[in-house]
Amino acid sequence: MKTTVLLAASVLPLAMAATASLPAGTAQAQEVSANVAMTTDYRFRGASLSDEAIAIQGGFDVAFDSGFYAGTWGSSIEPVGNSEIELDLYAGYGGTVGALSYDVGVIGYFYPGAEDVAYAEVYGSLTGTIGLVETTGTIAYAPEQDNLGDDDNLYLNLSGSAPMGESGLSLMAGIGYETGAFGDLDGDGDDKVDWTIGVGGSAYGVDWALAYIDTSEDTDGSDETAVFTISKAF
Repeated sequence: MKTTVLLAASVLPLAMAATASLPAGTAQAQEVSANVAMTTDYRFRGASLSDEAIAIQGGFDVAFDSGFYAGTWGSSIEPVGNSEIELDLYAGYGGTVGALSYDVGVIGYFYPGAEDVAYAEVYGSLTGTIGLVETTGTIAYAPEQDNLGDDDNLYLNLSGSAPMGESGLSLMAGIGYETGAFGDLDGDGDDKVDWTIGVGGSAYGVDWALAYIDTSEDTDGSDETAVFTISKAF
């Protein structure tokens, strides 16, 4: 899943939106953006969804003056049923309250060509700055649904980023907790915890990030790894 947080509990996608104005009178649209990325391992909440292989990713977003937005994002993945593509469709609303910014929305995870695997999730986040550190708390909840085995799923994440002096680089770190349908990948009865630390910057017109990612799970694809991602926003 694409995330607007610089450090999510997975891939560190750096799809920071560059904007292009829409023609006047186009449904009150404020801006449209697009992004494309390549990552050495598509990690979502600490677990590999690309079989620890390179993934190609990209998406489009439209934002409105009112604060509402909608978008789509896709990635190559390890086969899920007959699908080798994850396609996310989402919509939400963002704004500010005092020094805090917030974001709430709903997202659907789809796998074209596969049956009985799509599911939906609601999410919310709060972002604030403490000194030089921008901190974001995120909650994502998938209600009980057939394609989750009649189970639900809850994910919590706390992440932060801070500039590294005048180097132009940012240091990023985060920790996440997951319980429910995706919370016990190795079947040991314990909920999943994931953590990451990384550094990111820009060079030659692209954004890049290098992250160390690990989880509490003992499975292929959820063990420790280093992930390198490059991305470009339009």
